[in-house]
Amino acid sequence: MNLYTIIFEFMGGTYCSQNCSIDEREALVYAIKENIKNQELIDFKENLLNDLHFWIEEIGVSSLDGVNNVWYFSFSYEDESYHCHIIKTANLEE
Repeated sequence: MNLYTIIFEFMGGTYCSQNCSIDEREALVYAIKENIKNQELIDFKENLLNDLHFWIEEIGVSSLDGVNNVWYFSFSYEDESYHCHIIKTANLEE
């Protein structure tokens, strides 16, 4: 497991969280779900969460050129733009 820091921008706000996950994709999904739950973002549709898994696999997360362990993911949904930065913060495996 690795520690990931997620910076997610949407609906006029920036949300940051950290979680331990197997990979950057799992970290992203977990962070989005937790931010939605913690912020009580009612406008964030449940079907967006369902589509998120598909988009991550279909579009993929992009590693940034020249930087190790940093990825970027963006998409549009119902006329809103969503931007996410994923940073592998620490390797927790011994």
